[in-house]
Amino acid sequence: MPDCFSSSSSYETAATSPPETIYNSKTPIRFPPRGTTSTITDDTVVLDPRNVQQWQLDAASARVEGTTNKLEVRLDKAAAENLELNSEVVLLRYEMEGIFTLRKEDLEKDQRRRNRVLLFCVLAVLAGFLWSWVFELFDFDYSELL
Repeated sequence: MPDCFSSSSSYETAATSPPETIYNSKTPIRFPPRGTTSTITDDTVVLDPRNVQQWQLDAASARVEGTTNKLEVRLDKAAAENLELNSEVVLLRYEMEGIFTLRKEDLEKDQRRRNRVLLFCVLAVLAGFLWSWVFELFDFDYSELL
């Protein structure tokens, strides 16, 4: 019986053809050539390859289904977290818009206050020029005021 699990490297020795290789060292199952039926000889179970292939497909399908279920659970969890984060972002945007509106109103108040002060200063300077022009025009003596 050929053994593909021997101590020598598989690169050094040529492997036997797939229909005759051992499937598992604990339960020696070999793949017989097509056309043979299930038989037991020398504690070696020889099966029809379609049955083993179907078993392999079922095992692979079960692994894929398990992985798919795990991924679906992770996807649902990520979607729930995404929804929570989106709601937090919406709340933060709402709060930031409120803060921005208040700041804009404060800036407008400050601008109006500055404009009033500037207007008062300009009017005071103009009044000063007008006052001095009037006194010079009429040759008013400042010493008489004191």
